[in-house]
Formats: sequence, C-alpha cells, structure tokens
Amino acid sequence: MDKIRDINKYIATVKGNEDFFKSYYYHSLIDLNLAKLDSIIKNGLLSKQPIQQKNLPSLYTHDANNFDFKNGNTYVSLTQYTDGCEFNTMFESFPLHTLTSLSLLVNKDINITEHGERETFFDDELFCFNSIPNSKFEGIILPEHLSTLPISQVNCLPDDLSCYTKSYLNHWIGCMQRYFNITLPQETIKDIKTSYEQLWDILEEYENPDRWVQSAIRTQRSQYGKDLKDVLANILQNLWAKKFDISNPTYMDVLMKVNNSQLPIYEIKQKTLKRVI
Repeated sequence: MDKIRDINKYIATVKGNEDFFKSYYYHSLIDLNLAKLDSIIKNGLLSKQPIQQKNLPSLYTHDANNFDFKNGNTYVSLTQYTDGCEFNTMFESFPLHTLTSLSLLVNKDINITEHGERETFFDDELFCFNSIPNSKFEGIILPEHLSTLPISQVNCLPDDLSCYTKSYLNHWIGCMQRYFNITLPQETIKDIKTSYEQLWDILEEYENPDRWVQSAIRTQRSQYGKDLKDVLANILQNLWAKKFDISNPTYMDVLMKVNNSQLPIYEIKQKTLKRVI
C-alpha cells in the first residue's frame, strides 16, 4: 500500500505525452475517496467555506490548519506539469500526487494564484480562489497500479498524523454514513476503535510520531495482521460492493459507476496513456 514505489515507471509515459499533460491543471484526491469524487462531480471543487455555506456533506475531511498544502478555507489546491518537472516527490506535487492517486483534469481557463492561505510546500502548486465549477472538468486520470486494486487494498488515508486522530476518524465515519445512508454496526465501530488504539500504542513509543506514521502502520500490520488503513478499506469494500451490487469491486469498477460516463477517464500506464472511456 506504499503508493510512492510506482512513480518511476510512469515518467517515460508522461514525457512521451507532454502536450497532453501540459494542457491541464490537476486536482488530486490523495485520500482516494470515491465518495468525495461523487460530490465533486456534482458540485464542483469547493473550498471549505462554500461547502459550509451550501450545507453540503463535508467529504473534504482535511482541515486547512493541519494540511497547509491542500484545500483550505477559501482556496482550492491545484498542480501542473511543466518543462521543469524533475519528478522530485519532496518538492513537486505533480509526481507525488498526480502519478500516485486519482486526479481531476481541470481546464486552464481559470484564474489561479501561486499562493493560497499559506505558503505552498511545492514548487508546482497553484491555487484557485473559492471554487472551480464542474463545467471546467475535462476528465479523470489515475495510474494503472491503482485502477486494478480491489477497494480493500486501496490506501484510503494519507500519511499525515492529523489523519490518525479521533476527530478525523469520527468525521470520516460520519461522512461515510451520510453518503451511503447507513449506520455502521457497533461491531464495526469497535473494530475501528481497537485498531486506532493499537496504532497509537505504537506511535506513542516514538519521540516524534509525526515523522513515523508509515513505520507505525507497518509495525501494526506485522503485529496484528492488519493496520488502521486495512480496517477502513475493508469497510469501504463492503459498502461499495453493496451500493453497486459488485462482488469484490476494484477501484476502477467503482470509479466507472461513480463517474457514470460523465467525464473521460484516462489511465497512466507504464508505456502508454490510455483513454478508458
């Protein structure tokens, strides 16, 4: 579930299709949440403020105070591919996010700025004030290693410590219950709580837990057979399977259903760029 390992094999595909990749801005869903994508397709890309004003389900579960370089209170985060891209995942959001997660292709005919609420961490990051209407969406793009994964194997939590708090998980549970119109069984809630406590028992042994989330996740999986990401991904597997009556759905299976042929879907493959629909 370490998505970073797959970046290098896509570099040749990007360089071989530079005209395509330079034609758009990109907004990546780094938590890979297809319920969030459904909301975005219907309502456009919204910063926190208009989400609250319209009383929409807050599927944008990242708080601007903790996620400096993601959606904020009044800005939407974007990235771009340029001639100067060095495919450096420390300083460029295009390789780190666009080549590892699902992204929306955004028409470049919008007003952008290089600064959002705070200074960006990435050289190629841009911001659009307030919102981007869905009329500006030109498609969806994702790497092939993600599209073929069963939902139960999709990494559904970013590796930021802020995603491993009680408040985040409670918000995640609330969003999923609202979207799928269900109440999760108490046994399922108990499983999440148990897994959360296991992980934090490990994290609290570290001097700087913010830097060691990935290590703690690996330790939890080794000790208990599954980690917190696995628990949440298995819940989503069951919810999507029931919603669309699909046995063991892959990420692409669910994406096709959520998209419902509204936008072109592109797959970044190791040797080519493929339009799926």
